[in-house]
Amino acid sequence: MKSYTGTTYSRKDDKLTISRRHFVAAGSTLPFAATTVAGVFAPRDAQAAKPQILESDHVLGFPTAPVTIIEYASLTCGHCGNFHKHTFGGLKKNYIDTGKVKFVYRHFPLDRFAFIAAILAECAGDDSKFFEMVDVLFEQQDNWTRQEDPALALIELGSQNGVALEEFVNCLTNQELVDAIASESLIGSSQFGVDSTPTLFIQGEKYERSRTFEALDSYLKTLT
Repeated sequence: MKSYTGTTYSRKDDKLTISRRHFVAAGSTLPFAATTVAGVFAPRDAQAAKPQILESDHVLGFPTAPVTIIEYASLTCGHCGNFHKHTFGGLKKNYIDTGKVKFVYRHFPLDRFAFIAAILAECAGDDSKFFEMVDVLFEQQDNWTRQEDPALALIELGSQNGVALEEFVNCLTNQELVDAIASESLIGSSQFGVDSTPTLFIQGEKYERSRTFEALDSYLKTLT
């Protein structure tokens, strides 16, 4: 979970056939993630704090951009999917790529499969690959989340986008990675009052207006 300041995507299209036997081997680790996420969302009193960019964050954009947007999202959240499919493209083109905004993505998985998908995104490689995988997961959300077994669908999706089965299994059993995702979610809940997704913070303030590009564009013009 590191910083990324470039703005160019280069998606891989490699494909790998996943057998049921392979899935069983990988699936034996999945309750590990599920156990962790189960304890993340216990009720807590939110503190009056404003989120700041951390060294561990995934950051898209130029470091000199004057405005910071932080998103807490769950990869199984339909509203998050709509934001990334219908709003994020305009935000990236008009604000991130032009140096006006830097965008931070943070995990807030709402269920077991969202946690597994978060691990897949972290497992994708360097930070540019992380954002590519998040893009893929949201673009194909309606497909993989509706499969009989979303975990198997995630393994197949990973293999099609450069994450080999063995590498994914290693990430699923990486205690440090699992703890980092859980901690990111817990801090969002306990310190910043995040209780739904997507939650956006702009310049440290929770943004509670419409998440259409038109609404965001109108708001951001007052800041840039």
